[in-house]
Amino acid sequence: MAESTHSFFLRVIATDKEFFKGKVRCLTFTAYDGLRQVMAHHEDMCVATVPGELDIEAEDGTVISVVAGYGLILIAHNRVTCLVETCESEEELDKRRAEEALDRAKERMRQKQSMREYQMTQAAMARALSRLRFKDKEIH
Repeated sequence: MAESTHSFFLRVIATDKEFFKGKVRCLTFTAYDGLRQVMAHHEDMCVATVPGELDIEAEDGTVISVVAGYGLILIAHNRVTCLVETCESEEELDKRRAEEALDRAKERMRQKQSMREYQMTQAAMARALSRLRFKDKEIH
């Protein structure tokens, strides 16, 4: 019974799938101002996320690490909902594909673009870089 007081319910939803649903001890994610962590009975809030790692510590102590895109974390009444544009596990990531996406984004940055195209290119570059950082971390 005491274990349930140190956990909370988490749902991680990407645009194409529900990635995770269940009780966890801790959630670590990347926000605009750096890494943030949510634990049981965290104060209610809403936080914007940027591309980076999302670490989920399950009740049994296992850690699930994924790379997630831009999104929003909603924390209310010991329940957390994480809405992200992308969420990929190590098995789903393809380093070559991420490098190619980064190269395409760099090439688009060199071209004259509208402000909207420029911002979309920045977002694509951020996603590709976060995938590569995650993949490199897994190798070392």
